[in-house]
Amino acid sequence: MKSIKSAGDRFFAVMAYIIVILSIMSTTVMWNYLKGAFIPIGTYRYLLLAISLLLVLVTNSYNFKDLSFITLIICYLLVFIFFSQINPFKYFSNLCMPLTASLLIVFVYYQHGKGNLLLASYANIVLIVAGVSLFFYFFGSILGLRIGAIDTNYYWADNPHFTTSYCYLYFHQPLQDQMYLGHHVIRNTGIFTEAPGYTLFLLNGLIIELFVKKSKTFWRIGLILVTLLTTLSATAILLGALAVLISFLQYLQAQGKLNLKIVIPVFLLLLVLGVIVIRIRKSGGSSYSVRVDDLRIGLTLWSQNPVFGVGFGNEGALIKMFAFHRANNGLSMGLTTLMATGGLYLALYFLVPFFTTLFAPSRRYLLPVSILLLLEIIISNISTNPVYLMAMALLWYATLNDLREQRVFARTNSIPAFTFRAERAFLDIKRAFRWECSFTLPIYFLAWSGSVSKSS
Repeated sequence: MKSIKSAGDRFFAVMAYIIVILSIMSTTVMWNYLKGAFIPIGTYRYLLLAISLLLVLVTNSYNFKDLSFITLIICYLLVFIFFSQINPFKYFSNLCMPLTASLLIVFVYYQHGKGNLLLASYANIVLIVAGVSLFFYFFGSILGLRIGAIDTNYYWADNPHFTTSYCYLYFHQPLQDQMYLGHHVIRNTGIFTEAPGYTLFLLNGLIIELFVKKSKTFWRIGLILVTLLTTLSATAILLGALAVLISFLQYLQAQGKLNLKIVIPVFLLLLVLGVIVIRIRKSGGSSYSVRVDDLRIGLTLWSQNPVFGVGFGNEGALIKMFAFHRANNGLSMGLTTLMATGGLYLALYFLVPFFTTLFAPSRRYLLPVSILLLLEIIISNISTNPVYLMAMALLWYATLNDLREQRVFARTNSIPAFTFRAERAFLDIKRAFRWECSFTLPIYFLAWSGSVSKSS
């Protein structure tokens, strides 16, 4: 029985890494945009859906109570197709399909008490990517040592751009660099086409380290924080500092050294001051102006079509309302963009778990994660990002399972499943990190070698 259990653990661990890597690859990682890349981003989403269905069949996960919930969610989303005349296939492939895959994957892993493996694999990959990017950032971009440097082109918004690749594991993109006080400053974008995408990738890893792991490893947290700073992103500075502050306040509260009646007003004041500082810092550049314009456009269009919006994927309606010329047609404010194109109908899927968290018995653990994920979608256009959809699926399950106050998912050898309930809610995933890392490097290497072959 021990060998069978070990084989099952290894199967779930390997699949977790494959799932996480496919989810990351279906975002704005540079490998997808290099000259000669031939795998469309949508292909990764089809693979995720196939894996999710395979997991349900192979693991005999037939808990109809939870499968019925998934079915209701999918039916709710499919109804939107009948009210939107804007490219139903794009809506299905970009939102319904990856969302279905995320819900099924999370369901299977929680059903078998292996939810921690998904989180552990993501956190391990974040650590590896952060470490690699820091190495090449300091020794390559900053010090000018061209270690395995290859000058190549990538295609972003159908336009060719120049970039320098370091062994195809790190990319220096001059377009992302900025000027501060008259000095040229290089930004660390890692394997992503832009700093904001890399920022959110790192922030999710930081959330896991701070709020999911029962025992915190400070060198892991420090590595992520240093990498966040090198992105020179206001989003990274604000959300990273907020995450650390919330974690520290939680620690003081657990030690009985925190008076929330005093801390909350101070905390809100600091938050307001932080927003003001960022506004002053950004007001002289285009980033702040774009966000303000996106906010105005999103709320205006939503007020005209409050229930179903102007049609999912109908970015043209937003682009027509741009108040000034932009270098590209990118949209930044995710929640208002979602409400403008999908109305309150689609936005409810993303908003409901955040509000139900307020009433969950273990909100002490769920609320920080909920707040940070909500801030992510407010300030970033990531409503179709498979990694974010996976995080939303995790939050849905955690909240609903906690509110039901019963153990829905299966037990293994009398060890309770990962349910987020009270202090026993978060399993100590330290043991998983010890041997699961052996899977991370080979899979990461395979993804890299594949990108090299596509770009050569």
